[in-house]
Amino acid sequence: MDVLDSITEINNHSLSIKEKEEILEQIYSEIDSIDDSLVELLNYRAEKYELSSLLKKQLGIPNYSPKREKEILKRVEHSNISNLSSIEVKQIFERIIDVSRAMQKRIRDKSK
Repeated sequence: MDVLDSITEINNHSLSIKEKEEILEQIYSEIDSIDDSLVELLNYRAEKYELSSLLKKQLGIPNYSPKREKEILKRVEHSNISNLSSIEVKQIFERIIDVSRAMQKRIRDKSK
């Protein structure tokens, strides 16, 4: 039984406790897989930030680019079509940007 197919049955209370536990374990497994994919994507994104940091340094451009950050936040808010609110998506990306900015600073400081 597919997890999504089970939602209707869960709402109708037609599943046994054992079936619900099995569905929950399947959901946990899918979430773990998604988390692994997110980590992989975040690391790939970090590689791009590292490259951009080095290029910015060579070009004499500051790390902090409020215009670019606003563009990113606006783009992800508008592309959001999920159960997350636009505010929640924005908060997640604000944190990603904060961590990326700290990483860029660390890279620049290390290459001095």
